[in-house]
Amino acid sequence: MPISEPREWFERELPALVEADPKKVEGFNGTLQFTIKGDRGGSWTVDIHNLQLDVKAEASDKADIKITIKDGDFVDFINKTLPAQTAFMSGKLKVKGDIQLAMKLQGLLV
Repeated sequence: MPISEPREWFERELPALVEADPKKVEGFNGTLQFTIKGDRGGSWTVDIHNLQLDVKAEASDKADIKITIKDGDFVDFINKTLPAQTAFMSGKLKVKGDIQLAMKLQGLLV
C-alpha cells in the first residue's frame, strides 16, 4: 500500500522493512538525517548500527549523511514513482556527507 505521509514511512514502514529483512541494512553503520520540507515534512534521524535501527523524529548534529527533499517528492520517491537517479540529478533529492556510505542503503531506499 502506498504511503501518503513521510511520517508513515519513518514510523511504520521503515522499521517493518528492516525487521522483515535486516540484510537491507547489512554493511551500513551510520546515522542519516532526513529533512523533509513542506507541510507534511519534518526532521528524522535514522541510526543504523549492527543491523539495528533506531528512528527519532528530530534532527541530529552528528549525522554521517544528510538528506533533504520536499514532502511530495519524498512520498513519490518512497512509492517508487520518482526514481532515485531522477530525483538526485534534478536537484529534488540533496545528499550531503559520505556518499559511498549512502550507496550501501540502495536496497532500503530504492
